[in-house]
Amino acid sequence: MSSSEYHPCVDTEFIIQEIKASGKIVPDSELRAGSSISFVLKGSKAFHKRFVTFREVNGCINFEQAMGKAIIFGFIEKLILWCKEHKDWKEGEYIIKKKNISKN
Repeated sequence: MSSSEYHPCVDTEFIIQEIKASGKIVPDSELRAGSSISFVLKGSKAFHKRFVTFREVNGCINFEQAMGKAIIFGFIEKLILWCKEHKDWKEGEYIIKKKNISKN
């Protein structure tokens, strides 16, 4: 079974927003080519070590890529909260939200 059956895909715009908010990229370094999106990290290391790229499919990024970017850019907690809120997914499993059922 593929990991997509167990992990949620993550909205591309959420990931891009968090990357930009991290303050770790060169301003205006976003580059889109086909389904690939890339950014350049600030710093003095060689360019190939600062070049961060990922691929989107249908407006989503697979969970493994999203987690990798969350590690690099420091937003793991926000990613987990996003998954819980938007995908009913928490700490490795899907959750069932209890519905408010009023008793008559």
